[in-house]
Amino acid sequence: MGQLDALERAVEGTLAEGSFEFDGEEAVLRIDGSFVVTTGWFLSLGVGGVASLIGGAVMSLTGLQDEARWVFGPGTGLIVVSLGYLMLLRFTPLNGLWPDLELRFAERTLVHRRTRIPFRDLRPEHLVWKNGRFFRRLYVRHPSLRKQLAGFFDSERRQAAEFQRRLWELISAPDVPGALAHDGGLTPVQRWIVAAGAPYSAINGFRLDRLGAAPGADAATADRRAAQELLHDPWGAYDLEQLLGAVNWLVQDGHRADFAHDAHLAARPPAAQEEYGTLLREVDALIAGDRLEPPFVERLIELVRVRYGDEGGSYARLVPKLLRDEPGADASEEGAELAQFLHQLFNDRNHAAEELHRLKALADPELRANVGRFLIWDYGRALMLYRWGYMVGWLTEEYCWERMLPLALDIQRRYKSWQDMATCYLQGRRLWSGGGGKTQGEYEHLIHELSTEAHSPWTVVPWDLDLTRDWT
Repeated sequence: MGQLDALERAVEGTLAEGSFEFDGEEAVLRIDGSFVVTTGWFLSLGVGGVASLIGGAVMSLTGLQDEARWVFGPGTGLIVVSLGYLMLLRFTPLNGLWPDLELRFAERTLVHRRTRIPFRDLRPEHLVWKNGRFFRRLYVRHPSLRKQLAGFFDSERRQAAEFQRRLWELISAPDVPGALAHDGGLTPVQRWIVAAGAPYSAINGFRLDRLGAAPGADAATADRRAAQELLHDPWGAYDLEQLLGAVNWLVQDGHRADFAHDAHLAARPPAAQEEYGTLLREVDALIAGDRLEPPFVERLIELVRVRYGDEGGSYARLVPKLLRDEPGADASEEGAELAQFLHQLFNDRNHAAEELHRLKALADPELRANVGRFLIWDYGRALMLYRWGYMVGWLTEEYCWERMLPLALDIQRRYKSWQDMATCYLQGRRLWSGGGGKTQGEYEHLIHELSTEAHSPWTVVPWDLDLTRDWT
């Protein structure tokens, strides 16, 4: 495991080196609890003892013999205690009193005693540095576990930062080998359906060889919990009705409707784009500052008028009704579209910035011409929502396959190959995120793995498979 070897090299020659055991064959990093917890303490005692002896020697040379004896005694004691502890640690089972903390990369789990934390439950903010005068200590601060991971001298800041970076790369990397396991008993058509949603499935740590959760009690529980959390946030689905509402929106309109509208905006003359951008930033700032008194409504109406161009007048007339939440205000097609835009504007603090990024990206005529091919960005996630609904018990297996098959057929008709589909997926994600963000590289790496791994469904299942129901 090359990344684990790189992590081992990152701590070579540092204070932290002795606290780690790297098992490349098992893909496990073991952290010796005794060494991590106590090394700093006893080094401090030893340093204090040496300092006391030096101080005593100086006093003795200056003629302060009695005072020197008072300093020599404690200094010698500190050194003896430090050496004694190190001898006990080296030649007795004392270190067994502190169980190792293990990062099991094959299982994608952090384990300490009976506590098991799936890597998908860890976030960068759970890795916290605690800095002292001489030492830097890295802790995992998770609701289920608070434990020191590594200790470095303060002079080893560069190595400490490199260790944290490589450790997080290992923790956050998509589990492509695990995702590509293939013992789930799917039929060829079912495998094709799951493969169509592979990027969104694998980036969230779910396997591609089954509809439901991973095998094994612990893994299945972790998958169901993760599915529930992801349905809640970011999808806002707390029950079956909300789940199906999210799926229907993705299938009927989804983000590709926004992409198409943004493409029209990006095709306007530069002056018109600048006018829209200025209004959007102004209204967004008013919302962010909770300054909704006049002239807010007037500026919002002007923004809507400019946004919808030739049809802007009819859309602008709906703004007051939607703000007052009048019954039927969103009943028409225009009302529903405008209500969606206003919801994003008021509730998503990143929406304005992301839309401006999309307009900038869509200045590229080639990308703008391709904007009608981003169906996979919406359909790929709709397929995963069905899977999550099954995992949490809201949907039956048969219901999911029956609804997922038509989506798969639409995807197959729209694209030429797995690679063609993947290219459009990445472009769709880049537009959705307003420029790609930090995780775009993770998606690109994942797409590469799915395209090249021997057991990937994209290399095993032919694109032009006859998508006719083949299960009973």
